[in-house]
Amino acid sequence: MIRTCLFFLTVVGLSAAPETGKVASVSDDGWAKIIPPKGETVFLRRFSEGDRKVGWVGRTIRYEVVMEGKESQARGVVSADAEELRQVAEVTDVLRRETADKGRMVTRMPNELMPNMALWDQAGRLVMKKDLLGHPIALNFVFTSCRVARMCPASTSCMKQLGDSLAKLPGAANVRLVTITFDPETDTPGVLRTYADGYGIDHVRHRFLTGDEAQIKDLMRHYGIQTLRDDGTIVHNAALIVISPEGRIAYRSEGPSFDAEDIAARLLKLSGTAGTISR
Repeated sequence: MIRTCLFFLTVVGLSAAPETGKVASVSDDGWAKIIPPKGETVFLRRFSEGDRKVGWVGRTIRYEVVMEGKESQARGVVSADAEELRQVAEVTDVLRRETADKGRMVTRMPNELMPNMALWDQAGRLVMKKDLLGHPIALNFVFTSCRVARMCPASTSCMKQLGDSLAKLPGAANVRLVTITFDPETDTPGVLRTYADGYGIDHVRHRFLTGDEAQIKDLMRHYGIQTLRDDGTIVHNAALIVISPEGRIAYRSEGPSFDAEDIAARLLKLSGTAGTISR
């Protein structure tokens, strides 16, 4: 079933053009020293709480400046590392051609391989398909500004319950959870970090991913997720996809909510570990 989520995006006082630079340091109160490409000066930009927790120090970033009073705030912080951008562009291009070749039969069915990907997580790290292989995976899609309790918030709550169930099982240490945003323009690594913290997410097991909008749109098609945007509203369906350590789709649960204990049992089976899940 396709349902509606409300989507809010407010843009206030953004700079005319994004700035790029290397993060030299971030103070405890959030002031980041950023060295622009030519290095003739150092910018002081205040990071959000989420971006303070992302590992941006030593990294080249792109961001927009928002003036709040006399403070210049860095918003929409994303990686601008040339090699990472090259890898992302390569994956995006290959996936685009693969999507076009599949025509109408894009959605991947059980036993088909998961599509390739290259997205950034809530720690600012580039995550590729190869980094997930070898782990049983539960994967879903959300966007952080969804305000409809029965949709994205319910899905994230179920993922949190799933993570908590897995944490009680020694045999589940290898299992990974993946959430991909379908609103990458808003959901930067820092925003995803704040969102995950709000749910008490285990950042080691559960990675929230964002990145190239075109790549994410193709990933959604391959995983059977549909969205429409109209007057600030996102209409979308939801599903949880279970993937084997070999990267094959093993199971699909339709809808935003699912039985965390049932999914945990399926993931344990895929990992080759039998266990009892306490209720």
